[in-house]
Amino acid sequence: MIADLHPQSARLRPAIHRLIDRHGATAVSWALVRALLMPRRRRPRPPDPYHLSPHMRRDIGLPPLERHVPRYYDLR
Repeated sequence: MIADLHPQSARLRPAIHRLIDRHGATAVSWALVRALLMPRRRRPRPPDPYHLSPHMRRDIGLPPLERHVPRYYDLR
């Protein structure tokens, strides 16, 4: 019954042993340390298709957007 608590560990062990056989224990352990300690580098997101420049909006026939920056006299 205890072996059923972690069914993934039974599948993970042969994979780890294959990695150790192929690359060596030192390389696998260093890869584990780096994966745990170093933050992941995120890939830059593709541009959002809905945030178009005013020129592109005009070219495809969309109305201009409201200004995001308030005017000076609106702040008073």
